[in-house]
Amino acid sequence: MLPAMLLSVVLNAGLEEISGYGSSYVISILGSSSDPVCLESNSLELGLDDLTAGIDDEALCILNPIGATSFAETGIELGDDGFTARVNGWGQAIGDEKASAFSRHDLYASVELQTAEDLRVHVSWFVLAAGLGTVNIQVNRIGDIGGPQDPSPPIIDRGASSYIDPINMNGWDVLYMPAGRWRVFMYSTHQAMDTDPGFMNGFARTTHIATYVALGDVDGSGTVDISDLLNVIELWGPCDQCQADLDADGVVGVLDLLQVVADWGG
Repeated sequence: MLPAMLLSVVLNAGLEEISGYGSSYVISILGSSSDPVCLESNSLELGLDDLTAGIDDEALCILNPIGATSFAETGIELGDDGFTARVNGWGQAIGDEKASAFSRHDLYASVELQTAEDLRVHVSWFVLAAGLGTVNIQVNRIGDIGGPQDPSPPIIDRGASSYIDPINMNGWDVLYMPAGRWRVFMYSTHQAMDTDPGFMNGFARTTHIATYVALGDVDGSGTVDISDLLNVIELWGPCDQCQADLDADGVVGVLDLLQVVADWGG
């Protein structure tokens, strides 16, 4: 199991929870579904307290040397210096001539957050999918932003859907989160079956670790210095979704330069 990994700038407030909901379902079967040798399943309805505390669920059918297992876990942790969002699911299926094996999980979580001030976050992330596994995470601002017909595009929209061959990605971003209400949505599913060696294991996981940095910290290094100033100068002018566009107005200009100067050394 991969660990869910968990500078800072003095802020008046970070993100605060408003609401949350979700569900998880796990099932493992040995033998036929109509007359199983073993069938274990469980489902959970998730509320905000479950998601902020973190939940894990499992369904195990193990009759050595055969077995089917299914696991699911999710959670979102908010701290003074940032937040961590994770959704993980995986399982395996090993049968024999007498009993086939199958496992599956379905897991989703949605948490609504709010912040009273503009935030800038450095986000380290990974995404893993293998076998028949699918995972997705979205983070977007919600509410009446530019009118009901003008939705805010997500600042994070990342996922993977695998077919046997593993998909393993990781990286980092520096993102602007203006004051308002935000939604974090996470989803994962897998199926494992013993009909083909490539389908005997399934994985679907992602973890995003966000750390607050100063608004003038262009590169998210934790310090506002000459590198940030040079980034603003280099990208001066109209720029769509540039890191140096600190206020996300579509232009790298005087306001961005003044923000770097205001936060210098922080």
